[in-house]
Amino acid sequence: MMNASVRVEDIAPLLQAASELGLEAGALVPAGARDIPIIDYFRIQRTIALASDDLTAVISSRKLTYRTGQFLLSQMQQANSLLATIETLAEHMNMMHGDTYNTLRYGDDRVSLVVDDSLFPYRSRDNTAFVELVGDCLIIKIHCLLDSLTHGVAGEALKRIRLKRLRGTVRQPQNHFWPVPIEYGAPAYELIYDFDHACQPIRIRDAVDLSADGVFSRVIGYLDARAGEAQEHSFTTRTQDLIDDGLTRQSDVAARLDVSTATLRRRLAEEGSHFRDLVLNARLRRAEAMLKRGCSVAHTTEALDYSDIRAFNRAFKRWKGQTPAAFAQACQS
Repeated sequence: MMNASVRVEDIAPLLQAASELGLEAGALVPAGARDIPIIDYFRIQRTIALASDDLTAVISSRKLTYRTGQFLLSQMQQANSLLATIETLAEHMNMMHGDTYNTLRYGDDRVSLVVDDSLFPYRSRDNTAFVELVGDCLIIKIHCLLDSLTHGVAGEALKRIRLKRLRGTVRQPQNHFWPVPIEYGAPAYELIYDFDHACQPIRIRDAVDLSADGVFSRVIGYLDARAGEAQEHSFTTRTQDLIDDGLTRQSDVAARLDVSTATLRRRLAEEGSHFRDLVLNARLRRAEAMLKRGCSVAHTTEALDYSDIRAFNRAFKRWKGQTPAAFAQACQS
């Protein structure tokens, strides 16, 4: 996982989608970069997903039926094993995408999560390198979610993975993520886990947020906690990731970054950032996404723990130049 990255040339459709949404590619990918860390690939996806209110980050040409799967959140919270977590997550993804792309297969002492994207409506299906990259990174995202939710059980149980792409001669740096054997040229993607290990009782204690922001923040937080390249990112970026993952107290963020609160404050100041501004930015980005999804101003205000609607109105208007109500109305028109 230490050297997992993606080739910038392979994510050209993603950067084009970002440009169409008014996002600057230069702010997403360093100038002249040939590769970017796998964590930055998911950061780009999160930025696009929030800007477009699309969990797939506009990779799919079909609008997701995401809300129909909301009831599965409580089921995920009640999962009592890795196997139950896999079953619930597969069901959630199938409902979200409106088709059966994810199935479970049992054999010998293994259980596999099979992801078959053969008929998935990719927006750039003719771009083979991009579609293969998306598939490779999709199962990385799924495994990160499973390992995070099960507190490391998925990582212990993982035995093998299967990828659709051929081994070939083209560099596939994202595949350095996997510490287990890889089989190439499979008819579908597979995450193969030890069955007995997958059945061991566990308890998911975390709050489970499968919104676009929740999914990508959890994956990014998981990778940031484990990847060696995390130290290469600025304190501002790493702090923003942790805030997006739900940490809003400066002392908690400092502890996760293994520095004192004073050191965190100083390092942010050196980079021209302030903790309070980063928290506000995260809240307003989440507010924008909620309003785009049709949430009321009152519900959004309460969900983001604002003291009252007037305070929220003032903060949002300073940020977007219009009130939350006007912004929501424009999104629905």
